[in-house]
Formats: sequence, C-alpha cells, structure tokens
Amino acid sequence: MIAFWLTIIVLLVIAAALLIMPTLGQPDPNADTDRDAINKAYYQQRLTELSADEEQGVIGERDTMIAELQHNLLEDIPESERAVKQTPLGKTALIPGVLLLVVVSLGLYFHTGGLAQVMQWQQIMKMLPELRQKADSGQLVAAEDIARFGLGLRTELLSDPSNVRDWTMLGLAGLKLGDGEMALQAYEKAHQLSPKDSYIQIIYAKLLTRSNNPNDIQQASDMLKNILKVEPNNTDALSALAMNAFGQGNFNEAIMAWEKVLTLLPADDKGIDVIKSSLAYAKAQVTSNGYRLAVKLVLSPEMTSHLPAQGRVMIAVMDGESPIPVAVKQLPLDKFPLELLLDDSNSMMPARLLSNLKQVKVKATITSNDQADTQRLVGESDIHPFSGKETVDVTIGHIKQ
Repeated sequence: MIAFWLTIIVLLVIAAALLIMPTLGQPDPNADTDRDAINKAYYQQRLTELSADEEQGVIGERDTMIAELQHNLLEDIPESERAVKQTPLGKTALIPGVLLLVVVSLGLYFHTGGLAQVMQWQQIMKMLPELRQKADSGQLVAAEDIARFGLGLRTELLSDPSNVRDWTMLGLAGLKLGDGEMALQAYEKAHQLSPKDSYIQIIYAKLLTRSNNPNDIQQASDMLKNILKVEPNNTDALSALAMNAFGQGNFNEAIMAWEKVLTLLPADDKGIDVIKSSLAYAKAQVTSNGYRLAVKLVLSPEMTSHLPAQGRVMIAVMDGESPIPVAVKQLPLDKFPLELLLDDSNSMMPARLLSNLKQVKVKATITSNDQADTQRLVGESDIHPFSGKETVDVTIGHIKQ
C-alpha cells in the first residue's frame, strides 16, 4: 500500500511541475530590441525605395505612402515602448492552481479508480490466515467469507502456482459458491500438478461429468476406471462412475457400480437411500429396453435324490469361446423347473456386457448350504445365437465333487 501512495504522490508532483514550469521562465530582453531594429531598417529601406520610384516617375503620391508606412511601423512597436509595463504574476498565485489540480485528480481517482476495491483486497489478504484456519476446521460456511477466501487464494497462487493444496481449496470454494467453472479450472490445475492423487482425480472427474463435451465425459470415465483398477473398493470412485454412466444413459454400468457400492457401505450410511432409488430407476430403464436372456432350468430324474435340502443356484452366461463368465446370477434353491431372467445388470465387468454378445452358453450349478456337502449338481447348454430375446433351456444332469 505504501508503494501505491508513493506512486500517486510522484504522479501529482510531475503534474504540478508541468503546470508551474512554464511560468518560471524569464522573458528574453533582446527580443523586443531585435524586432525594433528590424522594423527601423525596413522603414529606412522603404523610404529609399519610394524616393527612387518618385525620381523615376513610377509613383505620384509619395506623402500618402510614407504616412501609411509610418502607421504600419507604429503598429509593430514593442509593447514595452508604447504601454506601461505589466507586473509579472507572483509565484504564490500558482498555489491555488496546484491545490485544485491535486483535489480534482484525487477526487476523480477515488470516484473511478477502484481505490475502495484495492483497500478491500488489502484487508482480505490480512484476513487470509484466519479464513484459512476456518476452512481447515470446517467453520468457513458464510458465502461472503468463502468468496473472500477464494480471492485470497487466487492472489497467493499468482506467486506460488505450484501449490496443489491451495488449488484444491480454491476448487472447493468454487463448488460451495456454485461456480462450476472456477472449480473445474482449479481442479484441472491441481490434477496437472498431482496426476496420481485419487482424491483430486475423483472430484475432477465429477466436474468433467457435468460437461456437455463428450470428450470430457469420456475422460472422466477413463480416469475413474483407472482408479478402480488400483482401488477396486473405492466407493467414491464407484459412485462417481455410476453417476457418469447414469447421466449418459449407460444404465447397466451404473447398476453394476451402485450394487457394488451397496455391498461396501455400512447399512446406516445416509446416502444408501439415494443410491437404492437411483439403482431401482436404472434397473427399470434396463427392463424397459427389453434386452435380456431368459433361462429355464430343469432337473433330470437322476438328480432328484441328490438335491440338497437347502442350497443355492448359480447361473453363469459365457460367450461360447472363453470359460470366463460374462454375466452371473445367484438365487436360493427353489422348485423345478425354475425360470429366471438375466440382463446387463448381471454383467461381471462394464467392458463385457451381456448385451454385447452375439452367442451365449449357459451353465447352472447347484450347491448346498451345508459346508460339509461338497458335491455340486451341474448342467450346461449348447451354444445359442443371441439377439436379446432368447430363452435357453438347461438341464442339470450330473454331479461334480
């Protein structure tokens, strides 16, 4: 602030000097004398010329022309010789002018120069440590304080642009203020500085998901999937991936992610009800699309005596080429024949969806709830073409230990 006022004072001194300096110069005493001598020489020359012209008979009114010449000479006599010399203006008389210059200049600046904003900014910078402490303790809730904190952070980041923590805090301030653009820019910078930080990646991906640019949405999906390769049980990443897929109408991928989240969150988590509601909606959308595989299970007569009293049935759908299941569904053992439906929500991986298959092979396995009973009743179907509407019959007909 001192430098600011010093600059103002220097500018005012320069302006005042420009006002005063023209009055400090002394008049040249030889200027009027030189002009008088020139006029007299010119007058004598013209008289000589007039005499010569009269002798030659060129002019005939010599007296009239001499009178006119004398009149012109009198008109050009220096002021000091034909009037009372005026008293020079005193230097003290310039003081009101200088004061007026200062008052008008400062007044105009105060009115239009943003001094109030500069002083407010200076005050915010003094408050920044206190605002930072409130932010760290979660007590920074007032919108005005958050806006001040954001301004202070932007100022400090100008001198320290590699401060990842301040970029993330600026992004959070933008989110709380509802300024999505500021939040996105801040987290983009933080991600550039710390590309392997999963916390930053998840929030940045969530912000990219809100974009209307398909490239941003795809980038968000790729980032979240990369995180889940390293941290498969990261509920924040799973939830963000589900929302990303849900927003793009990829309900099957959203269902898979949300179902896994439900298995990882505690039963009393406050966000479970929202997830369940979104999950139900996504499943309804998948069902309405009609893309499913119907499976009808039949138990052979030879297996009737081997059927456990209590057990589970697992249905695995494969692509007919790899033994790794594409979709799996489990349910309690019930009466036969047993009919059930599978869709993309039962897919094992987002990259391998049931709806992407052109052919299917179904394997069914019955296991006992009794851990001592290790035998399994199994059955497999042939490979069937698949277009999303087929029903596959599977007969459970042999035992595996």
